Amino acid sequence: MFGKGQKAPDSKSTEEAGHEAEPCTAPPVGDMAVDTLAGVLRSMAEFALEQDATDIPTFRVTAEAWAKHVTLATSPPGAHEDDLRARKGRREWEGVRRFVRDYCQSSAKRVSDVTTDLRQVIWVFIRNLSQAFTDDEDIDGRVRLQLGRLEQLVEANSTADLKREVMDAVGMLKATLTERSARQQKQMQLLGTQVQTLGSELESARRDSETDPLTRISNRKAFDEYLARSVEIYRAFATPMSMLVLDIDCFKMVNDNNGHITGDDVLREVADSVVKVFLRKNDFVARLGGDEFAIVLRETGARDATSLADRVLGRIRALRIPTSNDQVLQVTVSIGLAEIQPNDDEKSWFERADKCLYAAKQDGRDRLSTTPPSANDTSVT
Repeated sequence: MFGKGQKAPDSKSTEEAGHEAEPCTAPPVGDMAVDTLAGVLRSMAEFALEQDATDIPTFRVTAEAWAKHVTLATSPPGAHEDDLRARKGRREWEGVRRFVRDYCQSSAKRVSDVTTDLRQVIWVFIRNLSQAFTDDEDIDGRVRLQLGRLEQLVEANSTADLKREVMDAVGMLKATLTERSARQQKQMQLLGTQVQTLGSELESARRDSETDPLTRISNRKAFDEYLARSVEIYRAFATPMSMLVLDIDCFKMVNDNNGHITGDDVLREVADSVVKVFLRKNDFVARLGGDEFAIVLRETGARDATSLADRVLGRIRALRIPTSNDQVLQVTVSIGLAEIQPNDDEKSWFERADKCLYAAKQDGRDRLSTTPPSANDTSVT
């Protein structure tokens, strides 16, 4: 069993070695399955496709919430904390399955719709091109016939017949060229109309992909793009710009006490109130997700932005939102404001505004703050 020069390991030394190295045990199969499912949900969020029902940032937040629910048995998306205590750590596997199935169906439908539009455009192009070749072939056949008759008359000696045939050929060629030009112009107009229609549909689809489905204002994707362009413009022209980051105060309590339908009404009313304050073409309002909004104001310094923020606070204080239990709800918001600085990029500018929002909440909510909290302030709102 052992080769020459080898000897069996001493049983005592083997026993001692066993004490030094702990045995390697694999994690339970159930834990591995849960971790794998959570990893799948996070991969779905990372590589999410466009969907009709929701935008990608919202989907990513929901997918992350489901992954957290699977791994830690937290409340699933849309559930109350009371439900968590009642379930005693049980996981909503049916909810996870339904979430994955709905995503697959929605993204597959989106891909199918885009593919169908593309196939339709290609088919229209092929049909028009084929028709053009068919018409040109018919015209070219008539031209070849006329030229053949001319060749025969050239070989003959009848000058009068040749002259008459040449004049007929010239007239036919003029008519042919006119007909071809008119037909090609008509085809180009038709193709141009179809391309314009498709362009409008694609532009509409692009706007939909950058619009928050609940509030109908811009979403996080559109905000990130607008913010990046604004920073580039500032670096080129150094025009003043300001950013407001707005958060609805105690919004979780609104959902918990009145339900998500009332919560959605609050989000829509707040969004409408904000939009009515910022009416300029260069005023950009977006919902970042949840109850947080952002406004980018080009060609606007902190002083003018402060005045506009005060108007927002007043408008929202005046809101009276009916609830499902026949009560009237009043809401307030907190706002952080930051004017762009020469060394700012998109991230640093937004972070300064977000820290000012945090300071507004620390100071009692329902107010504007332009000063971030101090570094040693660790209180929690």
